[in-house]
Amino acid sequence: MQATTTTAAAAHHTGDDERSAAARLADARPLERARIAGEAAVRLFRDPEDTEQVFVLGLVLNRRRFPELLARFAVEPEGAWLLYHRPAIDRESVDWERLRALPADTLGGAYARFLDERGLDPDVFKAAPPGIPETAAYVAKRFRQTHDLWHVLTGYDTSVAGEAAVLAFTWAQTRMPSAGIVAALAGVRSGGPATGSWRRQRDAIRRGRAARFLGAVKWEDRWERPLVEVREELGITAAAA
Repeated sequence: MQATTTTAAAAHHTGDDERSAAARLADARPLERARIAGEAAVRLFRDPEDTEQVFVLGLVLNRRRFPELLARFAVEPEGAWLLYHRPAIDRESVDWERLRALPADTLGGAYARFLDERGLDPDVFKAAPPGIPETAAYVAKRFRQTHDLWHVLTGYDTSVAGEAAVLAFTWAQTRMPSAGIVAALAGVRSGGPATGSWRRQRDAIRRGRAARFLGAVKWEDRWERPLVEVREELGITAAAA
């Protein structure tokens, strides 16, 4: 997530918009669902730091994707373990001092430094999204909590263009409509074709398709491993020059 976006998210993420959207969606007809999504997209385009609108878009648009995503978790040993044990990546669950003490070229060391250097708070995504079944809510929470880790793995920075790229990678991995829409919005915000943002997004989609499904990876077992080794294991290819 963008450095400015994620830092601001600690203040913005009260959950009010998301809870309100969940309540409105309970009995919403298709036209009302479309209106809620449209409002969230407009708010996000106007203010990229209003990250809660990303969550609202996810609630509205991603519901039909969860059965397939849950199946992808369930067929992989690590994914099944995650669904059963439901570990979190937050201040309470992860020994951040241990990660900070790891070499910078390890997955855990690189991740801790990525957060610290940008003032990012892993507890921003501590709450599970409301209004969806418990297992699906855990999967959504896991994707949220590993978003910045995917930045580290893919090598995309926290500029608007970098955010557009990591979301394009995420869309290729998950086909979640919200990821595709937010990637497109971020691409437009970053200047579109004139800045090479769209070319970068196309390359991110290529990389996302080539890589193993990252959602079902147990990162907790890989903190101490070299980052380059983890990328190789998961088929995360280098970005195009």
